[in-house]
Formats: sequence, C-alpha cells, structure tokens
Amino acid sequence: MARFRFPFLLRSGLSVVICASAPAQTPARSESPDAKAGVAATIGGKPVTTAELDEKILKANMKLAQQLYDARKAAIDEIVIDRALGEEAKGRNITVDQLLKERAASKVTPVNDADVQLFYEGNKGRFPGKTMEQAAPQIKSTLANQRESNARASLIAELKTKADVKLLLDLPRADVAVAANDPVKGPADAKVTIIEFSEFQ
Repeated sequence: MARFRFPFLLRSGLSVVICASAPAQTPARSESPDAKAGVAATIGGKPVTTAELDEKILKANMKLAQQLYDARKAAIDEIVIDRALGEEAKGRNITVDQLLKERAASKVTPVNDADVQLFYEGNKGRFPGKTMEQAAPQIKSTLANQRESNARASLIAELKTKADVKLLLDLPRADVAVAANDPVKGPADAKVTIIEFSEFQ
C-alpha cells in the first residue's frame, strides 16, 4: 500500500474548550531533580520528550495541528510588530497596538456615498425590504471595518517585508493511505495525488 503526504489546511479561528467532569488530580511535580528541559516523562528510565508527544498528538488531531500552526504564525506577526514599533511606542508613551492602529488608520480611505451606492447595488439580496438610505449606516460600518482590517494586514505585511521575515514553519500534513485498487490517476511518483470517491444512484 502506497502512502502519500498532503498539506492539510483547515479553517482557522477555531477554539478549544476543555471540560472537566472528574475531580482534579494533583499534577506530577516538575521540580524533580531528574527533570530535564524538553523531557516530559521517563519510561523504564528512558526519556520521553515533549517533541515525541507533540508528534503523536498532532498527527492524530489535525484540527489541533492547524490551530497550533495558525497560532505560531500569529505569534510571529506579533513579534515582528513589537520589534518594529516597540521603541517608537515606548518613546511616545503609548502601546504598540495603539501605534499600529494609528499607522493603519492613516492608510484607510473614508467611505463615501458612491461606495455605499455601489455596495448596495451589488448586494441588494442582503438587505431585503430596505432602501439604500435605510441600509446605508450598516453598509458604511461594514466597509469601514473591512478597510481598517485590510489596512492593518497591509501594514503588517510591510513590516514583515522590511524585517526580512522568512517563514520556516512546516504546514500541517496528513498521511493518506492509498490501496493498490484505489481509483487514482497519473504516475505513482507524482508530487500530488488526487483520489476521488463517488457514489452514483
């Protein structure tokens, strides 16, 4: 049976909720004199590293793997912003986020009546029973939020370019088993293998 590896992308923005129904147990002491950095446990005296645990957990839970990947990418952005704007923000006695919002706001083009009219004409289905005048406040708010978000993303992209950021994180990947009789097309050594399963009724 052949095995192929594919990038496994999931929608970001998901949250993890942990519920406890059993009484809490006292966690194992990490202050043990035998504790070493990166070692989560020992089995028969042999170490089990956190990297080994992560490999098993993330292979079995692709949603968690994608969440971790997205969180790490977001953290890189935050570090870039802190390093690029930290000194200026400190000198002006404001937070880095306040300075980022100020910089982004300077790039935003105000929403005018023509913008509202164009959006309304192209999205009338979103405003059933409403005239353009009635829908205008909602449209202005939506367009303003979109432009602020785009300006922020553009500014962060500029900061990353200036900082010469090179993303080295590996995309989450899933192993897909392909049996010899599975319906596949193309050579066996193709970089991408597409498998389609269909049911005709």
